[in-house]
Amino acid sequence: MIRSILKGIAGLAAVLIVLATAAGAYAGNLAYNEFREAPWDQILGIRNNSRHVAPIRVLEKERQWEAVRVNAPDGTILRGTYIASTSHSHKTVILLHGLYQNRSMCLGYVPIYQNLGYNVLLIDQRGHGESEGAHTDWGLSEPEDMEMWMQWLRRKDPQAVIGLHGISLGAAMALLYAGSDRQQQVAFVIADSSYGNIISMGREKLMDWTGDKNLVLGYDLLDPFFQAAMLVHTHKLVSSIEPAHAVHFIKVPVLFLHGSADTLVPVKTAQSLYDQCGSGHKYLHVFRDSPHAAAIETDRREYVRTVTDFLEENV
Repeated sequence: MIRSILKGIAGLAAVLIVLATAAGAYAGNLAYNEFREAPWDQILGIRNNSRHVAPIRVLEKERQWEAVRVNAPDGTILRGTYIASTSHSHKTVILLHGLYQNRSMCLGYVPIYQNLGYNVLLIDQRGHGESEGAHTDWGLSEPEDMEMWMQWLRRKDPQAVIGLHGISLGAAMALLYAGSDRQQQVAFVIADSSYGNIISMGREKLMDWTGDKNLVLGYDLLDPFFQAAMLVHTHKLVSSIEPAHAVHFIKVPVLFLHGSADTLVPVKTAQSLYDQCGSGHKYLHVFRDSPHAAAIETDRREYVRTVTDFLEENV
């Protein structure tokens, strides 16, 4: 009798486990899709200038800059602008814009590199500007996109020495690429206002946006199912899109830039990225009272000096 009851309880427990797992898998899949499709401009409080490409198109015409494109491995068309150095240099930098921006955002950084004799490639990341895609992939596809741009530059100049300078989302993508097995193609990385853990940051910002603190508990319960859903959909782990993980494997020179008044990504994130970075040539510069990704505007002279000193010492 007792044995029969125990068997019944075990059977019921097994059924409950199966049902809970199925429910978790369903919820995890919904959470993964929500992560990809959420209105992050509203959640993060960012103005959406993604498709406002008029400034760069005007300059392409006026200054005869080269409009370029590549095809990502999944067929997505990616567009950019190439600005050749008048000194016929082999040194080139790829400038990477922030979330809900486009390559026009990086125009203010171009003179820094022109004055140093660099070629400059401005690119629209997928889901931004004139590149195809509905939204960012948060690093799931961007390293492969970057590889296409690298190949384009090396076809143009087999002797090219290529560095990455990214701002905000662009900084995170630069760190992800430099921390991958492709980093031997990168000469340096400048990461301005990068986040460290997109999942953690997204959880906190979503909680602030909704005002529901119970989301933290819900996230913690769903996390293994979310990660499983990502693995099924992309064959990648969450760690593969986390700059905080990628920096461990970076060996090239890295300059981390951040503003002390950054409320979107706290300055402690930059310190953590610097501390965890595996490069033997790593540097951190914090701009006093500067908000998120705005140091080039709040203190341009210091910004130019910091970047120039880093490049002259390491490239």
